[in-house]
Amino acid sequence: MLLRVDAPPAQRLLERTLASAAILVVALTVVIGGKAGTAQAAGLSNASLGMSTNQSGATNVTYTAQFTTASTAVISRFTFDHNTPQPALGIGTAYGLGAGTISDTAGTISYTLNAPTVVAANTPVYLEFTGMVNGTDPQTVTFTTWMGATPPVVVDTVGSIPLVTGSSDTTVTVQVGRTLAFTSDTPAYTLLMDPSLPALADVSKTVNLTIRTNTGEGYAVSMKNIGLKTSGFGAASHSILASGNSSVGAFAATANRFGVHATATTTKSRAALNAAYAGANISGYSPAGATVMTATEATGNTADTIALTNRVKIDYSTPAGTYTDTITYTASPAY
Repeated sequence: MLLRVDAPPAQRLLERTLASAAILVVALTVVIGGKAGTAQAAGLSNASLGMSTNQSGATNVTYTAQFTTASTAVISRFTFDHNTPQPALGIGTAYGLGAGTISDTAGTISYTLNAPTVVAANTPVYLEFTGMVNGTDPQTVTFTTWMGATPPVVVDTVGSIPLVTGSSDTTVTVQVGRTLAFTSDTPAYTLLMDPSLPALADVSKTVNLTIRTNTGEGYAVSMKNIGLKTSGFGAASHSILASGNSSVGAFAATANRFGVHATATTTKSRAALNAAYAGANISGYSPAGATVMTATEATGNTADTIALTNRVKIDYSTPAGTYTDTITYTASPAY
């Protein structure tokens, strides 16, 4: 036997109302949950980051962040990234988000509102960050607005905003080549000598060398010879001996000798002659070579000069013949 008991009309209406209310509550919870999670963050538009100067490494620069919001939401903070530490940040003009404070934490610049604020979609925002320090390399930054949940929740964001710094300096490189000009005014000379005539038994010839160089460390001039001798071999070969280191006066008292005396004219290079050839001294050339003058600085535009007075003294003990020699002068710069 079936027994059916119908509820009163008022009770059935209440049940339908409660059922509808329950469905409404569930639907409302889902909507609120979706809004709080903001899994579908929208993109900020019209985003740009300007600088009062883009000079690399500049300090006390004002950055201007501009963008338009995409979503209506309660915003508590705005951030962008920067690769240079910011020890003296400040906030200038700000509108669109309300008053706030500025900070730099691990490369993230944060503008935190004094109180979370409902900001409508399509709101233009303008923020000035003062006291910024420019980096040295170009970078791209990301703008992000946040809800103040725990953990914070992204509202809107946009990336790849260019931040390009550049140098106002001009690097100048001037390469100055190494230069040395070394000349002799006498490529060859001949002395006609005769022991029977005093004027032809002691004969001199001066060779002038000039040196001009831009070497900052100076230079050295050396000289060497192969020996003043006749052609032939053995007994058929004769030599006029190289003088030892002696005074000019002592040289004049000897015969069958070949020596050189040096004087120098310099202006800037701090050059000094080898004492064996300078002053009252005279010495012979050597096949091994010897330094006649050294300098420790560049010559400047006026060349240094060395006057080498070559002197040959003979008497009747000097065999007749044609004596030849090759003297080599070398200037060696110190760069």
